[in-house]
Amino acid sequence: MSMEQTKVMVEFFSEEPLENVMAMIKYQPEKIIFLGHKENMITKKINDIRDFRSSRCPSTELDFIEVPKNDLNAAIDIISEIIREYPGIRFELTGGSELILIALGCIAARMNISKLRIDPFTGKEIDIKGDLVTTSDFHYKISIAENILLHGGILTNKTGSFCEWKFTDDFREDIRIMWDICKKYKGNWNRHCASIDELRKSVQHQHEGWEELYKKPLGDAISLLRDFKEAGLVKDYTETGKMVVFRWKNQMIRKVIAKAGNMLELHVYEVATREDYIFTDAIIGAHIDWDGEVHSLSHPGYDTMNEIDVILMKGVCPIFISCKSGKAGGHALHELETVSRKFGGKYAHKALVLARACDDTVGTQYFKQRARDMGIWIIDDVFRLSDEQLANKLKRI
Repeated sequence: MSMEQTKVMVEFFSEEPLENVMAMIKYQPEKIIFLGHKENMITKKINDIRDFRSSRCPSTELDFIEVPKNDLNAAIDIISEIIREYPGIRFELTGGSELILIALGCIAARMNISKLRIDPFTGKEIDIKGDLVTTSDFHYKISIAENILLHGGILTNKTGSFCEWKFTDDFREDIRIMWDICKKYKGNWNRHCASIDELRKSVQHQHEGWEELYKKPLGDAISLLRDFKEAGLVKDYTETGKMVVFRWKNQMIRKVIAKAGNMLELHVYEVATREDYIFTDAIIGAHIDWDGEVHSLSHPGYDTMNEIDVILMKGVCPIFISCKSGKAGGHALHELETVSRKFGGKYAHKALVLARACDDTVGTQYFKQRARDMGIWIIDDVFRLSDEQLANKLKRI
């Protein structure tokens, strides 16, 4: 059956949000009827699907019908009534409960019904009509913002890709230059950045846009500023007996210095998005509101917020990445696991990217084992990896 002929479809309601919208993404039917049980087809999840529908295919009408959990005959009656009302209807079976699947099986034994299953991981569809089974591929894609919406949250306007960083060709080149400098300093990068930022905050600036720092408290952090001068990342740089005076090339360079941990995130994002065919969407500094309602000062409320350093999208499967330029502990693993489970379910991938190499101590081996148990990839020693090696590791997640 062609995509154009699909007017009405049935989805067997799934606990995994993604499984509920695959048919909607591909076929954009006039109507989708969801069949599910009262205890899992809850209002919040229904509203999340409606929000996704409004964003993705607003003309599709949605119906949600409850099926009694332990009454096979009632389930058969409900499905039979739907088939009578909508001849030629198609059933998408992924994620349905056993009872509803058995009910459909009872009907299919005596009627020719169009059934299909879609695998979100691979984009493969298996289509079953009578004895005829056909398989097809489709490149399913949703944006990171749509994925968060589907899972009941929203990306707020504090997200770095929206408000902090503008990835022009010029800034991408600056990131590559800064990463080379960062690799040279390794652990001292964070220390030097903190020294420079503390000093610039404590000095009364006489001229807008200029930085005037005393050399003595700068100490050996001055070598980082000299490297920035050589690389053209600061302008109009002069040193006198007591002072260093300069201007930043732009405000984004200043922000990298202000929060030294940004450097690893920027490097990972820049490498991942260099070839736009590898990942279908990417966001840095993702600021997620868990309940989908951003409360203002005039309408206060309790918000659960999470910031994820980098999120990449491969089709419909998100990859949540946490970047640590210093040490990482169990808390980093648990936060990554919690957020990825909430906003990706079983289709999420997750990785912890570490600038330094993991050592061979018992504690580190235990940490790595815990990460493996949680399904978290660890990419360590990024200081030593070439851009190509890092890109290959990201592709493999």
